[in-house]
Amino acid sequence: MTVVDVVAEAAALRALEDVDDAELGARLLRGVPTNESRSDEELLRHATRATAFGAELAGPAPGGSASSAGSASSAGSPSPEIVEHEGGLEAALLAQYDARHHRIDLFTDTIAFCEQLVDDLGWRHLFPVGTVRAAAVEHERAHHLVTADRSRDLRAALDHEVFRLGRFRRLAYIAGADEVAAHAFATRSLGLTRSPLLLTAAATAAIRTRNDARSASNPKEN
Repeated sequence: MTVVDVVAEAAALRALEDVDDAELGARLLRGVPTNESRSDEELLRHATRATAFGAELAGPAPGGSASSAGSASSAGSPSPEIVEHEGGLEAALLAQYDARHHRIDLFTDTIAFCEQLVDDLGWRHLFPVGTVRAAAVEHERAHHLVTADRSRDLRAALDHEVFRLGRFRRLAYIAGADEVAAHAFATRSLGLTRSPLLLTAAATAAIRTRNDARSASNPKEN
């Protein structure tokens, strides 16, 4: 079985491997409403800072030495419950953090799709078996940590000043920065050589193609 049916599409998705993680982060920010007017340079700067924040939040990489703000944050905030569901593929939804119920929802059909996509694109050396689920959990755990007590720290890390009066500064939130930070958190937590941003970009395009093809073959459902 393959989830990439068109050779040209597969080539385009594989080409994403040549795009570095910082640029992928900037592209993610570019696609978020309110960021349309920001320059490429500004978006790259925000993506780089969000990535550094996410990595710090995760603490040392597996096998590294202790001592980071991330370790303290994780220790002080119990991990959310993990609940698995079907039904995420149509909406291209892999996982989501439910702050109200202190829960991470994982969508097993999307996880299976992404694991197959890794094989189809020859990226198993980047994302070993089981990485998709593990990265989804770590990604949403990062959202939990930021929501719980680190949102102000993320804003400080981005250092995007929108107003100053003497010593008083007002820092703005950059939409999508928490997503970039969460990907960096997962990368560091799992000791990956590439950010799950790469797989997310490929999966989003592949799922869109899949869903469009299904809609075209079943027009009565539209």
